[in-house]
Amino acid sequence: MTNANKKVNPWLAAAAVLSFATTGLHVFGGTPEIMVPLHRSDAPMLSKGIAEVMWNQITLLLLLAGVFFGWAAMRSARAKDLTLALIILYIGIAILFVFSGMQMFQSLWVMPQWTLFVAMAGLAAIGLKRRA
Repeated sequence: MTNANKKVNPWLAAAAVLSFATTGLHVFGGTPEIMVPLHRSDAPMLSKGIAEVMWNQITLLLLLAGVFFGWAAMRSARAKDLTLALIILYIGIAILFVFSGMQMFQSLWVMPQWTLFVAMAGLAAIGLKRRA
């Protein structure tokens, strides 16, 4: 089958687009809200350094997941295992946000990022179920 004849899985493509959009939100919205105040704080330099690495790991995760979801959208039958791994990872991240939000703030909505991770995992799960 040539590339022109391949069907793109729209659900996995949507998961890719949402992952890229979430990357943008993380970098351009989250950095000024979270990282800039942290770097201006009196927190120990080691804490700042570790937070910086963790922040950039999340950026890398979101970006690469977008790439992988996009790849899976074009080759969904061959990308089942990778897509399933990303779904599990994103559900795990959502659970961490829910648990931390409830534990620290008694609210799901102080840190609503879990909704994006559930949405991305949900789109990808539908994409797996309805493989092109």
